[in-house]
Amino acid sequence: MKKCVFLIVVILLSFSITYAGNFGVGVVVGEPTGLSFRLWQNKTQAFDFGIAWSLNANVLHLFADVVTHNYGVFRPTSGSMPFYYGVGVRVLSAESTNFGIRIPLGIVYIPKGTNLDFFFELVPTLELVPQTTLDVDGAFGFRYYF
Repeated sequence: MKKCVFLIVVILLSFSITYAGNFGVGVVVGEPTGLSFRLWQNKTQAFDFGIAWSLNANVLHLFADVVTHNYGVFRPTSGSMPFYYGVGVRVLSAESTNFGIRIPLGIVYIPKGTNLDFFFELVPTLELVPQTTLDVDGAFGFRYYF
């Protein structure tokens, strides 16, 4: 497991070199709590990744999403605040491994002239393996862009 986490970190750090200014690393706090990564592909599309720990269930969360941003919903006086939505996968690792499909829904505030963003999201998840159940995660956090 340690080798897997190390490999994920090395791959994500290599993205930061390749996509200078488009790769964000930060913290997500909620259920679960951990690290959040975002790789912008263009102004409206991004990949989100994360590795986090559920304090309630004592479970490791790994997730990856493709998200689309809509800048027309909220119009702050400074910066931008797009609503985002997407689809992704989640793997839970504890005594057994669970797999599910995520539907992230969130708002990200991007202050003008900074390398930061701040976000809030709710993520309904359809667990498929080992059994079919519905779960909802919620969190807020920030990322710094390189």
